[in-house]
Amino acid sequence: MDGFNNDNVETVENVETVDSNKGSYSETTAYDTTYASEPNANGSKVFAIISLVCGILAILCMCCGWFGIILGVAAVVLGILSIKKEEDAKGMAIAGIVCGGIGLLVAIIVLVTAGALSSMDPDAITDYVEQLENSL
Repeated sequence: MDGFNNDNVETVENVETVDSNKGSYSETTAYDTTYASEPNANGSKVFAIISLVCGILAILCMCCGWFGIILGVAAVVLGILSIKKEEDAKGMAIAGIVCGGIGLLVAIIVLVTAGALSSMDPDAITDYVEQLENSL
């Protein structure tokens, strides 16, 4: 087609418009839509923000069992996706990954400890607590 590249968006410059109220012509400035089709042209930070929020909530809910684990996994996954998509908020994504990882790790430790303690004899737990109190 006469050497035109259909992949690029053309730039419109110096368009004359008629103002119907005044009957005069006015010129508009150049309008460039070349980068409008790029996904991150508007500075998207959505995944990074959600990752950071989930990471903070994972730290706050790490003693709540499965809820802390789910939030930690969500924070880590969304933070990695944010970095892969090359969003503008790389710092928030890294903070979300770190907070989510800490929340995930502590939530797993809490669940394993709770599982181990729940399988023990209640009298053995009471004796252990009394021994700790006497040693202090």
